Amino acid sequence: MKIFYNSHDEEYKSPFGAVVTGEQVDIRLRVEKGTDISCGVVVMIRAVDVEFEMEEEKQDGDYIVYRAEFSAPNHPCLIHYYFSIREGEDTYYIGNCSEKLGGECCLYYENPVPYQITVASRNIRVPKWYKEGIMYQVYVDRFNKAGDENFYAGRKGFVRYENWNEKNRYMKDDSGDILFWDVYGGNLRGVIEKIPYLREFGVSILYFNPIFESNSNHKYDTGDYEKLDSGYGSDEDFEELVKECDKNGISIILDGVFSHVGMDSKYFNRLGKYENRGAYNSRDSEYFHWFRFKNYPDEYECWWGNKSLPNVEEMNPSYIDYILRGKNSIVKQWMRKGVKGWRLDVADELPDEFIQILKTETLKENADSIVLGEVWEDASNKKSYSKLREYFYGDELDSVMNYPFRKAFTGFLTGYLDGAKALKIIMSIFENYPREYFYSCMNLVGTHDTERILTYLGDSPEERSLDEDTRYGYVLSDEQRGYGVKRLKLLSLIQATFPGVPCIYYGDEAGMEGYSDPYCRGTYPWGNENEEILSWYRKIFKYREGSEVLKRGTWEPYACTGDMFSFTRTLGSKTIVVAVNRSSTDMIFKLPGSGYEDILTGEELDRKTKLKGFGFIFAICSNR
Repeated sequence: MKIFYNSHDEEYKSPFGAVVTGEQVDIRLRVEKGTDISCGVVVMIRAVDVEFEMEEEKQDGDYIVYRAEFSAPNHPCLIHYYFSIREGEDTYYIGNCSEKLGGECCLYYENPVPYQITVASRNIRVPKWYKEGIMYQVYVDRFNKAGDENFYAGRKGFVRYENWNEKNRYMKDDSGDILFWDVYGGNLRGVIEKIPYLREFGVSILYFNPIFESNSNHKYDTGDYEKLDSGYGSDEDFEELVKECDKNGISIILDGVFSHVGMDSKYFNRLGKYENRGAYNSRDSEYFHWFRFKNYPDEYECWWGNKSLPNVEEMNPSYIDYILRGKNSIVKQWMRKGVKGWRLDVADELPDEFIQILKTETLKENADSIVLGEVWEDASNKKSYSKLREYFYGDELDSVMNYPFRKAFTGFLTGYLDGAKALKIIMSIFENYPREYFYSCMNLVGTHDTERILTYLGDSPEERSLDEDTRYGYVLSDEQRGYGVKRLKLLSLIQATFPGVPCIYYGDEAGMEGYSDPYCRGTYPWGNENEEILSWYRKIFKYREGSEVLKRGTWEPYACTGDMFSFTRTLGSKTIVVAVNRSSTDMIFKLPGSGYEDILTGEELDRKTKLKGFGFIFAICSNR
């Protein structure tokens, strides 16, 4: 007997994907005729299973279609479902496949893997400035230096390179501890100086890695949330940055590192760098109850066992007041200075309640603000510390870093995944995320936590197979770089045309190379950019900026199999089709309709057109 179900097809489940509270869900199974069965859909809501009997709806050729309906709960949550099939005395099950990506079903004789439905609030709205923007990630110290002033002069623990182009690496002692922090002197004035450059790509959002006072170069070990790090400039420089960004239609997002602080912060003060009493210095410190001591003062809970990063007790009332709720809380202070949103570092380390309060308080300060979370997996079903997170229920995050996007398309372009498998990963996100969030994801291909995208796409050796010195000195060969550039052009085309917010990690557009931290954090190569990549980025991201179809159009996958991945974006009467061929062999591509012209050349395209090796089709039709 044959049974068919596909959660990605509205013929079987309607509506497709996530639903809103109270919405009706229709489920259908297609069963081959000739077998006497009864079937039901088992819906699992917060560990309570309810079975809805499926009734015969119609006969369709050699198949019988069974149907059941149920209403989603009236509160945001995740629900799961599978099918129970009874044939005589036998019972078996139809469910999701073991990879849990949705789509076509699998047969089970016990313990079926269920499908997921995300039930979200009806009132989700992500601000237009974010959802339709183009983002650029800036690591201030490594982006651009304006002027010769050494802002680190007199600060202990820092050594500044005199040569901007010198390669960076951590300087460690025999125990692996950092001897000193290497800096280059990039500053906010340098960012201001390059705003015209950023506008060449249509950039409308600047996401800054941490800028608060800190005693490291990465600044994820906050020393004082109230102060701009003096290595980056002055308060007046920040005011000028905000002013120039406003003039150029650019919004600012800051990195909020709220799950831990630095051990030498004013709050903990283990090294005595601050005059006040930190939690490490005295049990009477106003900050003492912010931390979790096991054996005071030297044994305390810290981030991933790193003693330099003591964890905070996020739900401590005085911490909540200081960071979030107070009249002059940290988030409010910086938003009053012109910040439009926050990227939450390690969002899975922050309690849902903390994020909910943060969201509430930021909206009070600015109704158009956003909260973006660092989440590496499918954020709709993310668990941390065995707890299912509530990121997408409607009162926490507006967006997440879309690492599944990176995984799907880098895997496809390097040959680890074929087009169909890459599509499955993307369709799982499309199915599980409420639509407003899917169209607001931060679509990245590289960050400060990953190896440079050109290095990855250039068939470099796997990072973990190399020793530290080799990683430090590794440079792609001309042949590798050639492959990397071809693939990066295809990947960036997908990124520029996909629904969501494309984010360029500084220097990727210039062809920077390097393995992960610290080698992905080199200085921008001003004057030594890869001009082929740079001009390509300018062309496609500037087009994205001006295209309503790409900013607001619906998305549908098209032909995704083997060496090809393609999709369409549609708004009103206009449709854009994007197709990429990862192989070196030409193939024929059949456009979804006629009347298309190449966006970059204006050339009219035949319905059947050549898709060249390592090539693409980027075309628009205005008469559908």
